[in-house]
Amino acid sequence: MPGAPDGSAPNPNDWIVGTAADAPPPIGADIQASFARQGEIIGFLSSMFGPYPFGAAGGIVDNADLGFALENQTRPIYSKVFWTAPGFGDGVVVHELAHQWYGDSLALAAWQHIWLNEGFATYAEWLWSEREGLGTVQENFDAAYGLPEDDPFWSIIIGDPGPDALFDFAVYARGAMTLHQLRLAVGDEDFFTILRQWATSQARGNVTTDEFISLAEQISGQQLDELFDTWLFTPGKPVVADASSLRRSATPEDVEPGPAARSLGKLVLKR
Repeated sequence: MPGAPDGSAPNPNDWIVGTAADAPPPIGADIQASFARQGEIIGFLSSMFGPYPFGAAGGIVDNADLGFALENQTRPIYSKVFWTAPGFGDGVVVHELAHQWYGDSLALAAWQHIWLNEGFATYAEWLWSEREGLGTVQENFDAAYGLPEDDPFWSIIIGDPGPDALFDFAVYARGAMTLHQLRLAVGDEDFFTILRQWATSQARGNVTTDEFISLAEQISGQQLDELFDTWLFTPGKPVVADASSLRRSATPEDVEPGPAARSLGKLVLKR
């Protein structure tokens, strides 16, 4: 019918009569579409992190307003809210499946090391985003780095954020930023070797930040204290080179594994 219905504000576009086929897909269909990609996502993550650490995989979406996702081993639980924005659900599935390596197979020795869980899972999202053509890893880094110096984002010491900030956005995003700076410092071959060796050498164990730094130094042959001190333990916005001067990241599929580094001894603690 031409124009807006009686009593409605003027509208330059005519209104049309549609059917159910014209409506957005129901949330259940979006959820099923994301879950249908789990095998593809696990294959993608395995190409970077090494073999999937469990014998089953899946997920549960609760028909409740949970407001969070939780990376239970082999069966993450998701809130349906993640599928209210088109395309957002896939990234959340990537995040929780990445936790199967970093968070579930590798558990934390203490909660102060939480960036080893959330920074790694967030970086996996950035890698997936680049693969899907939604934004490169560098572009995701730049978006977070664009926050002003006085933003509270830069005030949290993410290497030991304290109990009130364990799940602050900064732990997730700046954890991923730390990994990207490590990648730029050591190069793609050593970086992805570090990720794989970290997942396999510490499988079923409890891990710490110092152990990760030690492994990164062993594989790269570089002294990395300054990098990690700056990004994990120093409040304030770090200084980085202009984005235009940084090379575009290679895709993980283009990187061949480097030589295996000496496995670190596992630290197993009662929690």
